[in-house]
Amino acid sequence: MQPPLRRRIDHEPGDPQQLRALIVDDDENYLVYAQVLVARFGFKITTCGDGEAALLAIRERRYDLLVVDCDMPRLGGLDLIRYIRADEHHSDVYAVMLTALDNVETKVAALRSGYDDFLTKSAGELEIAAKLSVARRLVARQHRLDATMRELYGLATRDELTGLFNRRYFIEETERLLTNGANVNLILFDLDDFKLINDTLGHLSGDRMLRDLGALFIRRTRQEDFVARYGGDEFVMLVEGLKPAEVEAVAQRIGAEIGRAQWTFGTESYSISVTTGIACAALLDTPTLPKLISAGDQDLYKNKWLRKNPDSDPALYEYDNTLRIRDARVIELTEVKDAALHVRDPLPDTPRR
Repeated sequence: MQPPLRRRIDHEPGDPQQLRALIVDDDENYLVYAQVLVARFGFKITTCGDGEAALLAIRERRYDLLVVDCDMPRLGGLDLIRYIRADEHHSDVYAVMLTALDNVETKVAALRSGYDDFLTKSAGELEIAAKLSVARRLVARQHRLDATMRELYGLATRDELTGLFNRRYFIEETERLLTNGANVNLILFDLDDFKLINDTLGHLSGDRMLRDLGALFIRRTRQEDFVARYGGDEFVMLVEGLKPAEVEAVAQRIGAEIGRAQWTFGTESYSISVTTGIACAALLDTPTLPKLISAGDQDLYKNKWLRKNPDSDPALYEYDNTLRIRDARVIELTEVKDAALHVRDPLPDTPRR
């Protein structure tokens, strides 16, 4: 799942009010005629007089329907559709070729080149309207499918309560970045004594606080940052390209904002503190996700100890050896498992996610 973590597009494809059509023809009279007919089916129209101008228009905007003349100066319709199909944003756009010829060879060439349908310029208005109606129906069907896929993608990658990414997607994304050699930093957030909130106020109140904290993370982080709910009351934030001191500053800033948040239940106001731990791939030899999580845990447990022992020297803190042994075993088992999977891969040259 590669896409950027928060992607924007110029319009929501599922919105029928935003359907766009590009009509390309060097015959100005027919261009006006086609524009009137296509507009009747709810498309917002852009027109071009030749293939090269159409290529420029396509680079600037996404279209839902293309109506392209076959014979044009500078770049003909058959060559234009090959460029269009090679563009990832328009590889599946519905395209109709206009032609003055009414022979089988031209129609077959249009379909083989990448057009979905064709129209002869001698066709009557009834036939043109019928084919445009089919195009409109297929475009709308594709948009409904796209909307369903986006919804399913959201369900598969998002935590339902907080709206943040879920643990599974966090693991996939972090491992992908590490494989690509990215400068990955993690910040672990552990809500202090959150169990008391659920025990005292009830789980509905606890859910409300978690939901509000999810909104706080989204609101107070950069667009390129990645925040996931790692466990019941644990969150993890993935940031790239920062130095350890900068990562620590981000952890302190967000931790302080969480501490300032207030909730009112009945006549009482409540707040909650958070303990953070950071881990930086740049500080680890051959960084892996288990190693980063282990390093973040160690830093988090140290900060919890300092919270309980505020007057102590941080140098006196000693990480629990049982936890160190447990983490080492988890890291070892994970790396052995990954190595075994790689050896058993029957298609080693096949790109893997």
